[in-house]
Amino acid sequence: MTEKKTRRVNIDIAQFYILNQITPFVEIMLSSYTISPLDFARIVEITFGYRNDPRLIEMVRQAGDGSAKVPYLIDSGETPQSILEMLREIAEPHVDYIQSLPDAIQATIKGLLSINTVPQGCERYGIPALLELDRIQGKITEVLKDKMGERKLAQEYYKDNIAALRLLDKNWERLRSQKKANWQSTQPLPERSEMQFVPVFEKNRLIRLYETCVIIDSPGARTLQRFIPPVLKRPLPENEPLPAIGSADWLIREVGKVGRHFTRALLKIVNDHLESEKINLEAKNYEMINRQAQEALKEFIERTP
Repeated sequence: MTEKKTRRVNIDIAQFYILNQITPFVEIMLSSYTISPLDFARIVEITFGYRNDPRLIEMVRQAGDGSAKVPYLIDSGETPQSILEMLREIAEPHVDYIQSLPDAIQATIKGLLSINTVPQGCERYGIPALLELDRIQGKITEVLKDKMGERKLAQEYYKDNIAALRLLDKNWERLRSQKKANWQSTQPLPERSEMQFVPVFEKNRLIRLYETCVIIDSPGARTLQRFIPPVLKRPLPENEPLPAIGSADWLIREVGKVGRHFTRALLKIVNDHLESEKINLEAKNYEMINRQAQEALKEFIERTP
């Protein structure tokens, strides 16, 4: 009986990165309501139900994949071009769907993914557009997870990243203590390495949200980099043009922004309400959907904890 070989994974927890990013789209969801510290804590509780550590995506982006979708498809025999072709095939039906939407909602979707803002005059379509993007991101991820199940290299990459984060978390208190005395960065050392949502309140109202966490280099970063198509690299190579707005490459690269945990929690509040009211997003009645979305947030905020 032959012995099973154990893979050696190089994890360097001493070389870490502190991320402190503004969560996109939150102000669109909350522009009409006052979110108090208590309301904020209740929304954060919803994020605890999401299984994946949000730092996994940040490690993939740190490794150079701006879409955070390439790791699902890496395997022996694949190339950057074959992976890009698969991603385009997955994205094309959603590109066609977006093109079938009314002009105002199309413009809003493009504004959200391209510059993180709603075009002037399309404010009432902001939340419906985010709901559409959330649905599209979910559908794409479902297909990618299914394909990942057949790919040994993709599964190993995922498991190695999980192991790296667990090792970082286990040793963070020691690392933080060692670095603290000589720390010269303007970015403070977080007390915890896990993702934390840091709110900014003004007169007891949430006005901005930061995501703060600690990550390290993905153990399989060099392997991943061999598979990243140029159009999906972060940053883009100098000779690579930005993908055209509305194209499959653009959607692949940008749609993941709506998947951040806090944004997902807000959209879940709205989606749960739409389901209870038996309102189908695919009916494309965006005026009604916007009204119901506002009602959902109002109910959540006014509900007694």
